[in-house]
Amino acid sequence: MTTSLIENSFAITTHLLKKDLKKARQKTPINGYLNIFHNNKPSIADYLIEYDGENTYLVINFAEKSQKILLSEHQLTFGTRTYLNCACGHRTNSLYLNKGIFACKKCHNLHYQSTSINRNTLHGKFLYQQNQILKIINMRESMNRIFYKSRYSKPFVRWLDLCGKAGLIKEVEDAQALITAINNYRQQV
Repeated sequence: MTTSLIENSFAITTHLLKKDLKKARQKTPINGYLNIFHNNKPSIADYLIEYDGENTYLVINFAEKSQKILLSEHQLTFGTRTYLNCACGHRTNSLYLNKGIFACKKCHNLHYQSTSINRNTLHGKFLYQQNQILKIINMRESMNRIFYKSRYSKPFVRWLDLCGKAGLIKEVEDAQALITAINNYRQQV
């Protein structure tokens, strides 16, 4: 079996379905759709929540196939978390689409791109560093906002931390200079 990259696979996640999974815990009927990018083509998958006695299933209709995914719940101190169960029995937050089937990364033999780089060689260290910088750039592009209630948002603070670790010192210094300027302006007003 050949290995594929997680970065190139569409994933259905509990985060993506968060609102619908909350409604499913209340046994509310749910229908929806997902925009999927599969085999380098945009597609649409319909889904619904089905109840069978005590079991709850996420039913996905994609490429003229229907797949039932068992949902399981875990009680936490602050509420309930819903997980997706792969056909192999693995409970996970993400199921990846490969060959028209949603399954866990172990079933599809998926791995992260960064794990295929040998960081012990000079060339490997360079490739790994460039890969991390590309991830940081993509993370910043997908960020909605950098300020929340006149402070840096948590995702932006995390991004700044990653920039510092990757050696992108100018971005960190610019962010610190901006927040200092904002604080100085507030003190003058």
